[in-house]
Amino acid sequence: MAVLSKRVVSVSCLLLCFHATILLFGIIVVLISPLALTHTPVLTPGDVLSLSSSQCVVAISNNAGVEQTTQNHLVSELLANADVAFRNDPNVIVGACDLHNFAWPSGKRLEIDGNMPEFSAVVFKRLREDRTCLHKPDYLVAYPEAFGYSEPASDNFVQFVNTHCNTYRSSDGSLDVKGLHRNYLLQDLFSVEELPDSVTIADIFEKQNNKNQQEHCLREDGSGELRCSEQSSKTNHKVFETAPKCERIDLPSKEDFINNYLFRSKPVIITGAMQSWPAMLKWTNQFLREQFGEKEVHIKLTPKGEYEGIEPADIWEAYNTFKIPPGVLKQLPYPDLVVVRPAGLSMNFAEFLNLVRNISKGTFTNVSAYLEYTAITDYFPELELDIIEMPFFRNVFKLAHLNIWLSDGNTLGKAHFDPFDNFLCQISGEKEVTLFEPHNDFLYEAHIPEAILSYNTTLQKFRRSKLLDSTSMVMSPVDILRPHLERFPKFRAARPLSCTIGEGDVLFMPAFWWHEVQSRPNTLQQRNLAVNYWYEPFYQKEFPCPDCQLDINPKYRHLL
Repeated sequence: MAVLSKRVVSVSCLLLCFHATILLFGIIVVLISPLALTHTPVLTPGDVLSLSSSQCVVAISNNAGVEQTTQNHLVSELLANADVAFRNDPNVIVGACDLHNFAWPSGKRLEIDGNMPEFSAVVFKRLREDRTCLHKPDYLVAYPEAFGYSEPASDNFVQFVNTHCNTYRSSDGSLDVKGLHRNYLLQDLFSVEELPDSVTIADIFEKQNNKNQQEHCLREDGSGELRCSEQSSKTNHKVFETAPKCERIDLPSKEDFINNYLFRSKPVIITGAMQSWPAMLKWTNQFLREQFGEKEVHIKLTPKGEYEGIEPADIWEAYNTFKIPPGVLKQLPYPDLVVVRPAGLSMNFAEFLNLVRNISKGTFTNVSAYLEYTAITDYFPELELDIIEMPFFRNVFKLAHLNIWLSDGNTLGKAHFDPFDNFLCQISGEKEVTLFEPHNDFLYEAHIPEAILSYNTTLQKFRRSKLLDSTSMVMSPVDILRPHLERFPKFRAARPLSCTIGEGDVLFMPAFWWHEVQSRPNTLQQRNLAVNYWYEPFYQKEFPCPDCQLDINPKYRHLL
């Protein structure tokens, strides 16, 4: 019996040791399983800061204590879910991080909504390069925007990451339905080349039988470079008369417009969209004078009606004394060019209308006056009652700006793009708009130095006096009517689209489409009048960046 008892005790001890080992192993597994199961890297705050310059960082807490078994289980699930869903997504990196003691390398504590509660995970959005400023102080450090995940379960974590990383993954790592739709849309963007009568700039300017070339363009001696006379840009865009024309449609349904034009980033002219606008008959110069004659407005002036054109910097008075900082200069691809900003002048609205009338009559020469980029909501809020937002866009897309444009009608807005979806609504006169698609580098998108004209009202003379320490980010250095094709050879492959709108027409210009606008007056009223609606764009891109591609604006993910 004694021997048997020893054997029983021995077996009992072995079982106790075995159970103790299992218990210890279980504790170790709970502590290390998130890392061991997924091979997830451990990230320091410095790692997060560095990685966020190119990727969205998903940092999952690794500071749960032994007693926090529920939290440990959640962390394990979050790591497992994220690892599967985003393992093959180049835009996302998943790692474990001590979120409780998180502090940036500078010592700055991580704060989310002003505090740092306990989160199971934090998503750090990818830092977008600041392309607006070429002179960035070294002491300024940008930190990625952070979003904390505090739900008690992991069910919604993949969608949480998708929302804040702007990704489109299912829990199994494949693209979700929205992601598949996004890919389809980006592959189906409209291109002018689709049109049967599409032509390139080379076709237009270099074919010997081109009528406009024979009238306005000559080849320079020696270089053979094609140069076109000022007359061709001063009067019209006939040089592009062989370009394909914009499609014209009646007022579309919301579904038709979104699917066939917005989603495709395709310009289109909408006829009949302004038939019920009171503004079409009501906004005479007399009415505007009576209602707003004493209102102070800020107008723009140029000598020949050309706005924001490109000129050589060395013809400006300050050229020999103005110095661009070396660090900025090396980032400018065209430091010898400037965007010419018009002179500015403040006056009563009635005085502006008098000026427009005198310019139209020829009383004032060598001057053009333009009320441009003027917010109706700020200057003429009563006029909002006389115009009607496009019914298929209203309450679906976010209105950013509502502007009025008024001039004597002989103005030329040089080639540029706007980072907004644009509805240009013509009330008086017409506009001939030449467009080039955004998804190419043919128009040499870049920072271009700026200069600003001054105007002496007594002498009625302009001066090229002031070079600015600012740059334009949306203008093209290419003069599309007199292109220097040797300097800008890629422009040869650009394909123009011609869109002329008359009174009552609305032109939809998707965001980032390059456009140059030649205005012409109503012959009876001797003016050109339009309003435009700028919306938060459906497609967005970083700029200036000729290589950056369009992508879906995260604010409109719900439309996919």
